[in-house]
Amino acid sequence: MGAGDTSNEVSGSAVQVVQAGSIGSVTFAAPQLPPDVVPFLAPAAPHPFVNRDGQVEDVDDLVPASADLGRPVVVVVRGMPGVGKSGLLTHVAARLQRKFEDGVLYAAFGPDGETPSGALERFLVALRVPEGQVPSSLAGRRDLYRSLTTRSRILVVLDDVTEAAQVEALLPNSAAAMVLVAGNTALEDLHADGAAQISLDPLAPDDALDLLRRLCSAQRVNAEPDAATELVRLCGRLPLAIRVIGARLGIRPSRTLATAVDELRDADPGNLLTRVAAVFDAVYSDLAEPVRQVYRALGVLVTRDFSVEVLAAALDAPVTRVRAHVDQLCAANLLEERFDGHYSMHRLVRRHALHRAAAETSRGDRVEMLRRAVRWWCLGAAAADIAATGRKRLRVADPGLYLGDHNPEMFASTALAWFDREHANIEAAMRAAAEHGWHDLVWQLFEFTFPYYEARKPLAAWIDAGRLAVESAALDEHIAAEARCRCLLAKGLQELGHYDDAGEHLAAARELADDDRLRASTYDFSGNLALRTGRYEAALDWFTEALRINQMLGLPRGTALQTLFVGRALTRLQRHDDAATALRTAMELAQIAGEPVVQAKALISVADLYTQTGDRAAAEVALTAAADLAAGIDNTAMLADVALLRARAAHACGDAAAATRYRDEAIAAFERMGSPLAACLLADEAINADTDGASSST
Repeated sequence: MGAGDTSNEVSGSAVQVVQAGSIGSVTFAAPQLPPDVVPFLAPAAPHPFVNRDGQVEDVDDLVPASADLGRPVVVVVRGMPGVGKSGLLTHVAARLQRKFEDGVLYAAFGPDGETPSGALERFLVALRVPEGQVPSSLAGRRDLYRSLTTRSRILVVLDDVTEAAQVEALLPNSAAAMVLVAGNTALEDLHADGAAQISLDPLAPDDALDLLRRLCSAQRVNAEPDAATELVRLCGRLPLAIRVIGARLGIRPSRTLATAVDELRDADPGNLLTRVAAVFDAVYSDLAEPVRQVYRALGVLVTRDFSVEVLAAALDAPVTRVRAHVDQLCAANLLEERFDGHYSMHRLVRRHALHRAAAETSRGDRVEMLRRAVRWWCLGAAAADIAATGRKRLRVADPGLYLGDHNPEMFASTALAWFDREHANIEAAMRAAAEHGWHDLVWQLFEFTFPYYEARKPLAAWIDAGRLAVESAALDEHIAAEARCRCLLAKGLQELGHYDDAGEHLAAARELADDDRLRASTYDFSGNLALRTGRYEAALDWFTEALRINQMLGLPRGTALQTLFVGRALTRLQRHDDAATALRTAMELAQIAGEPVVQAKALISVADLYTQTGDRAAAEVALTAAADLAAGIDNTAMLADVALLRARAAHACGDAAAATRYRDEAIAAFERMGSPLAACLLADEAINADTDGASSST
């Protein structure tokens, strides 16, 4: 298969594999989550788990009984890296699961981990908030999270915490809840607010020996008691190091413990981390060279977690072969497999892998591995972008560089689920690409990932990635890419309410745009910003000019959308007759273009117009047609919008009974997408809101 050749391998209806000969394969799996599932997001507890009975009992004693409003019980577990904080938290989470019937949530922070906003987004989705209804701002997410967790019995596990603010943002609004925190520092601010503190020290000598017995057999430990005692001492009695050395001995039954001791004795006796690295060195030396090569590649990857496919792409090796080597690294306790099929490694293990890569792999080979990995994310993002938004959307980046003429056959929800898994890795890949001067890959990744940013609205990540992409496009001297990235960045800034900054980027984009279609897109984004900020005459001017260009270029979808936006601007200007004409035209154009989503949006805008003019009967006719279209394309979110507009119209007319009936319809639609409680909150908020509903088309 050539560099541009792609293909599909479909297994059932839920999984698709997109392959590109020069890059590798990317698997897309549809999200499958039963509607009534109770979330349990914590990783599996380590096995075997040895005596931390005192600390476990301390946590048990703090489990709350109250179901009142108020601050949850917060328990902070602190200790040095590798001492077993994460293991204790996941063990306790599994042990206490039945006491917290509303679920167990989990987030990991640290240098390469999540942000509070990103964690809140995942928590809200786990609590059944429809993904499209997750608020875009940190404050909005926090407020909805607190509303959803009122008086709930929920356990929140926060690992690798570095500052108290990360915890404060994720506290449930319930005295019946509990928050377990692991960090390397004391987090004094939490202690001042009443958090319980548990210090975790290295295992006691007997407990360290017990863990070793369970890993490599009691018979061997009892046969060499002095060597066993010295071995766990050289491991610093740290569970991480003992697990790694124990796994090594477990798969080599003929090797004596004394031999293992001799291998570790050369390490600096005064530096515990050096002794731990010596443990990893010993295990590494036993690996076959192909497995060592995979381990070294893990040090090159810039991400917190990874799939086997991206690792195979980095190594330019078959996925099946790499998977077998990854299984061996898991057996050696150097890797952990996560519930979502990705793998992760402890920070100390990652540092060791990086050192081994630096010592044994040339810089050129390391750079090439990283570049292949970044191109793998480009392949996945391009495929997900096409699946989510089709090929008609304006793009400066060419998906054909990765996909050829192939159109991935998957639902948009499947594409977004892939972005959900990979977005943090994509951001890390963008940063690494920028550092290496691969500026074309940076702006391509940003543009391909835009459907995720627009759907999920992770604003901090969106804006950080956008600024990086704008800079890279400028350094790449790609004028069209810079203009496009400035528009996409401006959209994120607009969502955040940074209107002046957004306006500056759009002004620069208009100056840069060097072809008609791109110029029309900058006018579209400019009109959207003007509409959002109440400058309706300016919005009308921008949309009118964008419409003219789309008509000139003969673009049916763009013409329908811009006509719709013209109608929305005219509605806000209270030029109702002109607005009605524009919106009817938009509906006809959308029907001719075969764009039912645009047609339904136009109908909803018509209904909004009639609601403003007091013609409730005409509004109802338009909403009925919109509902029929939405049902035909199985668009539950649009059905919810129709019900909300009906409720808002009834509420404005003082018809309380009808407002309640339509509110209940909206709630039912939201419930089909997720949480019943979230449905009520979102419906009430939307009924009382006055929004323009405009969105960018390109």
